Amino acid sequence: MAALQTKLQGVSLLTDPDVRASEAWGVHVAGAENPSPATYVVGVDGVVRWRKLGDQNGDWPTYEEVATALGM
Repeated sequence: MAALQTKLQGVSLLTDPDVRASEAWGVHVAGAENPSPATYVVGVDGVVRWRKLGDQNGDWPTYEEVATALGM
């Protein structure tokens, strides 16, 4: 994560090792070993501008999807 963060200036990447954020955002399925993949783009005003909720198979967004959501 740290290496990727250095490549993405102006974007904050966050991890959730204790799963508290995943539970608060509703992406942790009770009894599941890991939270479901989810990517959110949150504006500086705290409003969610875009999200992609994946499944347990690791359904991650493409770079293009995230770049578009960021207005890049």
